Amino acid sequence: MPPRTMRRLWVLSAGLLLTAPLGQGIVLQPPTAMAQGPAQAPAQAQTKRQPLAAPQSSEADTRTYIGTWALGDSNNNLFNVRIEPGGKAVSTSGIDGTPAAGGRQSNADQLRELGRWQPWGNGVRIDYSDGWSDWIYVSPEGLSHAAWQPGQSRGSVPFNFGPAVKLTGPLAQIVGVYSFPPAQAELRPYTATLLSNGQAFNDIDARTGGVWTLEGNTVVIDWISGWRTTMSLNPATPLQLRHWAPGADRKGPETGGTRQGKRVE
Repeated sequence: MPPRTMRRLWVLSAGLLLTAPLGQGIVLQPPTAMAQGPAQAPAQAQTKRQPLAAPQSSEADTRTYIGTWALGDSNNNLFNVRIEPGGKAVSTSGIDGTPAAGGRQSNADQLRELGRWQPWGNGVRIDYSDGWSDWIYVSPEGLSHAAWQPGQSRGSVPFNFGPAVKLTGPLAQIVGVYSFPPAQAELRPYTATLLSNGQAFNDIDARTGGVWTLEGNTVVIDWISGWRTTMSLNPATPLQLRHWAPGADRKGPETGGTRQGKRVE
């Protein structure tokens, strides 16, 4: 199994952990008084050695962790994790790693990873199907993140440390992994991943990557391939999709009619 830094290959600075798509005006704030502001970059935080033995979190405490998180690996590469009620968790970083935007076609295992979370120490630990674990917890610096690689004892010093930022507002709702039916009815649904820094990836185009923005209650995704996809956040039409082929009038009729997307959980 390659190291985690090989699996998460976005070339980003630590500051992008807190960057919303252009034009959003969204400012991320650490949740509640547990955090004291943005923590240090993950690479700097690796040298910290946090206590590993702590009482189990109570059920009331774990509710604080339900939601969407911005985390980083040991190279300051951004990834997002959605922690769902009931124990499920989804990461935007896949088992096989994600190529840089504009690279060759991706596959679903590069764009998402499924896991289960449980109360652990003074936070929650997410265990993924490939053997990695993420721990989101409260340290003296505030909300923090640590990770163990496959085969490593969870009682040992984690492989890397970094800050954890809980997303709020529309950003927390949008970020995650989706299944999108394409405009072409004969093609299978594809995986689409929307990150908190405005990047988007899919596994249908020959060149992966794109950017997304929020316009009113509509998420607008412009893919490198020239396709455009919109996703509705309107409660009356949740996750309804429209696609426009490259060169099509963006104000004209969509290509292939409307489609219904769904969130991967």
